[in-house]
Amino acid sequence: MPVFVFKGINRMGQMVTGERAAPSEEDVRRALLREGIQISYLKKKGFELKLPRLKKAASLKELAIFTRQLSVMVNAGLAIDQALAALAEQQSNKRFKAVLEKVTEDVRGGSSLSNAFAKHPEVFDSLYVNMVAAGETGGTLDIILQRLADYLEKIKALVSKIKSALAYPIAVLTIAILITAFILWKVIPAFAKLYHDLGAELPLPTQIVISTSNFLIHQFYLWMGGLIGLFLLYKFYVSTPGGRRTVDKLKLKLWVIGPLILKGALAKVMRTLATLVTSGVDILLALDISAKTAGNTIIEKLILDAREEVAAGKSLSEPLRKSPYIPVMISQMVEAGEATGALDTMLNKIADFYEEEVDSAVSALISVMEPIMVLFLGGLVGGIVLSMYLPIFNLLGRF
Repeated sequence: MPVFVFKGINRMGQMVTGERAAPSEEDVRRALLREGIQISYLKKKGFELKLPRLKKAASLKELAIFTRQLSVMVNAGLAIDQALAALAEQQSNKRFKAVLEKVTEDVRGGSSLSNAFAKHPEVFDSLYVNMVAAGETGGTLDIILQRLADYLEKIKALVSKIKSALAYPIAVLTIAILITAFILWKVIPAFAKLYHDLGAELPLPTQIVISTSNFLIHQFYLWMGGLIGLFLLYKFYVSTPGGRRTVDKLKLKLWVIGPLILKGALAKVMRTLATLVTSGVDILLALDISAKTAGNTIIEKLILDAREEVAAGKSLSEPLRKSPYIPVMISQMVEAGEATGALDTMLNKIADFYEEEVDSAVSALISVMEPIMVLFLGGLVGGIVLSMYLPIFNLLGRF
């Protein structure tokens, strides 16, 4: 199914952007109009090979600090344009400073703060913009900014935990590849020459290692081209809706890592949804925004499907109860929250629980991966070294 990129203005007068998978452009157009979005741009997405930026315009930490400081200044009665100008002046990140200076100019020109933020989606996403808009409408901008700062800090902590869990195996794997490459590049050729001069009979493991070394050294462009080709093929595959869904589904099934990814996605979605609902954002818009924070298309589609059922008049707990990826506890707590009118409280409790679950999953992953990675590294390097000494043992056995 093709993916379409769109831009438009929602019911609150804010610029929104996004992507939708649909059979045709007309289907996307009808869906967006039903949601009250006036379309200004709609185009089928093609394959793009995007190179990642070395640094974003603003990190989560920088954005959280800025939001916290802006909240304090607004609460103290300082004019918004003055607060923005002061915060822009003290920014050491030049790209973020430039964005804040443009926001300040727009606010001084008569724009609302949310509309000024909406012009810079690379820093202020739809969640941020819609929460600020809710704060402006309700006259509680300082409180909303404080909630936003709390949310950003919790999301940053969650992301850091997941990264720390994956950092160890990635680091060990990188070291293993570098050590193996060095041995195959520098050490093995010396052994191969020695055995050739001695006319030694080579066991099968030794032949495999020497052949691998020769291939890596003498067929550099061939295997390097193959790796680049596989990388480009993978990028193309995940750029398609079907490919992305397949990869994301496989991620959720990975041993040990899969449950961590699922818990992290659920924690982000529930925290985002709780923050939006607490701030007075419409539940349908809140579900739409929350789905995009999952980082996994399977969970994203699950939340978007739930949104469609809620739009049709059903309770949120009903579609959640049907999904194999949503634990029963979540649907039960959401149902209780809907019944008691305390949905935001229940969502926050679910988010707290799953953030603690991520902590436990991180500890479990590290404890399991440490011995596995040590054995892997030792087995790989030890196996190569042993295979190169086998001919020597055979020669010594003759005497």
